[in-house]
Amino acid sequence: MLGIVRLPHSISLTTALCKLSTQSCLEETHIEDDQASVRVGVFATDQSYWQFYLGYQGINVSISVSGGNDDLHVLAEPMNCAASSPSAASTPPAASGANCSDFALVVLPRYMWFRLGTVSAWPSRAGSLQIAPLGVPGITVIQPTTDPSTELKLPDHIATWPAHVAFSFGAGAVGLREGDGAPPSLQEVRQHVQAMRDAELDRYKAYGDLADVKEAVQAATLWNYIYHPAEYGPVLPVSRSWNYVTGAVNSDWHYVIFDWDNIFASLMTSLDPRSKAIAYSNFIQVIRSKTAAGFVPNYSAGGSKSVDRTEPPVGAKVLLEMYNKYKDAWLVQLLFEDLLEWNSWFLTARALGPLGIISLGSDTYEGYVDWSTGEMQGARYESGLDNSPMYDGEDSLFVKNVSHEGAKLIGQMTIYDVGMASMFVQEAEALATLAPIAGKSELVDELIARAAMQRALIAKHLWDDAPGGRIFTNKYWNGTFDRRITPTSFYALMAGAATDEQAKTMISKWLLSPEHFCIAPKGDFMGNHDDCYWGLPSIQFSDPAFPPLGYWRGYVWGPMTQLVYWSLQAYDHVPEVRAGRKALCKQMTALMLSQWRQHRHICENFSPHRTADDHGGDCSGTKFYHWGALAGMITLVEEGFY
Repeated sequence: MLGIVRLPHSISLTTALCKLSTQSCLEETHIEDDQASVRVGVFATDQSYWQFYLGYQGINVSISVSGGNDDLHVLAEPMNCAASSPSAASTPPAASGANCSDFALVVLPRYMWFRLGTVSAWPSRAGSLQIAPLGVPGITVIQPTTDPSTELKLPDHIATWPAHVAFSFGAGAVGLREGDGAPPSLQEVRQHVQAMRDAELDRYKAYGDLADVKEAVQAATLWNYIYHPAEYGPVLPVSRSWNYVTGAVNSDWHYVIFDWDNIFASLMTSLDPRSKAIAYSNFIQVIRSKTAAGFVPNYSAGGSKSVDRTEPPVGAKVLLEMYNKYKDAWLVQLLFEDLLEWNSWFLTARALGPLGIISLGSDTYEGYVDWSTGEMQGARYESGLDNSPMYDGEDSLFVKNVSHEGAKLIGQMTIYDVGMASMFVQEAEALATLAPIAGKSELVDELIARAAMQRALIAKHLWDDAPGGRIFTNKYWNGTFDRRITPTSFYALMAGAATDEQAKTMISKWLLSPEHFCIAPKGDFMGNHDDCYWGLPSIQFSDPAFPPLGYWRGYVWGPMTQLVYWSLQAYDHVPEVRAGRKALCKQMTALMLSQWRQHRHICENFSPHRTADDHGGDCSGTKFYHWGALAGMITLVEEGFY
């Protein structure tokens, strides 16, 4: 997060923070980093402004950047200097703050990804940098607002860095500006950055009472916005802390793309027309990571990918949502065949049980090694719900060789999966709508029939009519129901598999029950237990797996929120379902905002407990993982902002 990168030049300016007395420097960080504390602020869709607070070894610094397509401006302001510190003249002094003279901002210029160029001192202004990338016309000049601090004792590896520039925070804030004109003043940089901040905040006003929801959803994806040479365009990884690239020479090469995680990132980023291109670029990289077998893999990173398993299919649905908003037929035409092949793959590789309903799987390739390939756990990973109680049981529930293609063994869990089967139907229906736009009208009837066949199987075989059931659920191949109930049961609604009466029963008996999924009828938490306060836990509240919690065993997840929302949308004509959907939006968005307002975190998953007391009031998973913002996105959609 300390690096500011300009493309296509591949120039990086790192705003490192050094403590002189300990000879320690922070040269890179992210929100999960235990060396520092990061509190993110606004991030504009066009990169015209972003800001965050950085706490490191006693000092708190605000770093504001204005860039995008305009000249770069950077403002680094120490926020907690002690009253005796010289910098207290430019920022309000703290009663017992930091000795800011012991800290320095060090600007470290370099080129990323083995790109070449020169960096040198610009002779016209002390502390200025002149950057000239090889093969790119023009020279970038970065000028400071104050003379550099040349007498500082910096760690050897920093002191010997070519053309670095250091500034003591003892003198207060430091500004940088791009351009070879007159030297900038601190006030000029401050005013420009403030103007860019004000302009961005003004854009949120159109969202009224939901302005902070828009800010959070936007920040969730854009703080994870990167470029990587292994991809054809910028991408939105789930979090800066996740990496699946092995043997990388440095962190420049770290990243990972996950199937549904990243697809949902495109949905959220496409909310704003100003970030539409980012959403499209990310979406293309995800879908084009497709394997030779025809499916979008669980993960992809730097050329490696999971070739044994996929993850929940939501690509055609998200593409349809984006098309309905922007009418960009070229994107549909580009990716339709890939999404069609993915949907078709489910029929040939994941519908091999006796009834032909989609089941989870993991395949075996000779010589291919990954996490639990060709095993029960590999099939659990395909669900995206890695340790859900739905899939508890012996490895004997997995058949390694249901079928084969040459040396490849197709393995499947012997459970018909209501969630995956329903998403398959939703995808087939979305493809049927997209087919004429892609110039494939001849496929419409086939895709409609494909969806209808799987829908009929779900309706006939996966409705549990027992008194303790009255809900769609998974079923073992031997004909018995798996009564570990999760939000995936509601996905049958997105497939249109329920009668209206069944839909009403599921809402009243399960979604709105404080003993099961804890959505209060008015979305006001009334009647909820403190342990299931926020609602929609990933296993229903009365399940024995809920009390101890653990990842997909009771925590609340953004993607489940989105998928349940889509499911309830499909039965908008049923008043009870519509009311349940609105209540869901209220509680889920309140949950997301509770973390955003208190910590500026977007949680991978959330504690269902009222005070999240089992995690110190904070996230229960990764603290900045973009799909947590889906809990707010659904309200923006519900209120007509998408």
